[in-house]
Amino acid sequence: MLSRAAFILVAFWAGSLWTICGIVAPSLFAILEDRRLAGQLAGRFFHIETWIGVGIGGLLLVLSFAGKITVPRLWVALAAGFPLASYLILGPLMSQARAAGDMARFGMLHGVSAVLFLGACLSVLVLLWKLSRPAG
Repeated sequence: MLSRAAFILVAFWAGSLWTICGIVAPSLFAILEDRRLAGQLAGRFFHIETWIGVGIGGLLLVLSFAGKITVPRLWVALAAGFPLASYLILGPLMSQARAAGDMARFGMLHGVSAVLFLGACLSVLVLLWKLSRPAG
């Protein structure tokens, strides 16, 4: 029963992550003429997504360490940790770069952040793959 719940939680997590990364953020930049506003809105969605991942990932890890479910802990930690690192470490650095007008540095940091979110997207894909395999 809890294994099914874990699968559903990861499926929700994957869907929300892929929707933000693959649809919402690119659409904001395609639709809005004000790129700064598009960036602010995308940043807000990434902020929300980061905490969804931390919440679901944390719950899965707690249940796993308590012996209630079996999940590949490394992939859970990567899927939750990549966006969290982006938010806590790169976010302030990107804000500093933008405030200083150092758009080259901002662009480089933004690229690293994008790679981290791609890593999270791939990590939840691996999680879904592993959780959907028949036991045995």
